[in-house]
Amino acid sequence: MNFQGTQTLNQPLQRVWDALLDPAVLQQCVAGCDKFERTSDTEYVSSVKVSIGPVSARFASTMTLLEMTPPSACTLRFAGQGGVAGFGKGEAKVALTAVSATETRLDWTADAQVGGKIAQLGARLIDGTVRKMSEDFFQRFAALLVAAPADAAPGEAASVSPPTKPTPPQAVPDSVWVATLLVGAAVLLWWLA
Repeated sequence: MNFQGTQTLNQPLQRVWDALLDPAVLQQCVAGCDKFERTSDTEYVSSVKVSIGPVSARFASTMTLLEMTPPSACTLRFAGQGGVAGFGKGEAKVALTAVSATETRLDWTADAQVGGKIAQLGARLIDGTVRKMSEDFFQRFAALLVAAPADAAPGEAASVSPPTKPTPPQAVPDSVWVATLLVGAAVLLWWLA
């Protein structure tokens, strides 16, 4: 499965980069995430409850950052297990580009493989779920960046609930997603894994 997307955020490049690598920020942005921890400079673990059609499971996942070029690009390798629901693994590339001093474009591509009950559900159902999770992730992420003070230390971002009404078109990606999970998109695929 291949996914790609673009998101424009009204924040400086370095601030977006720092937030995308902050476990506390990412945990708040992923629906169903009850654990997102950094285990080393380049590795993270998470636990996320995901429902895709009739299959609902808690996924334990790992993510490794590779080929990092701060603050503009990185590659993420992800793998996860959801018990009888299935498994997933893949890789994603994330690129950040400063559009202006206060605006950043996030581009991502991801390749993922899934197996087990999830794979039996079909690509259309998985795509719809990933699309919804991605839109929710980016709405939360954009709202969190706006709500947190610009000088907030990593992990001190304000708590943000999912928006109750759609955000303006420039804050919601036209094409979505993974996962996983950044990075947003790559992270989402990683959580589905």
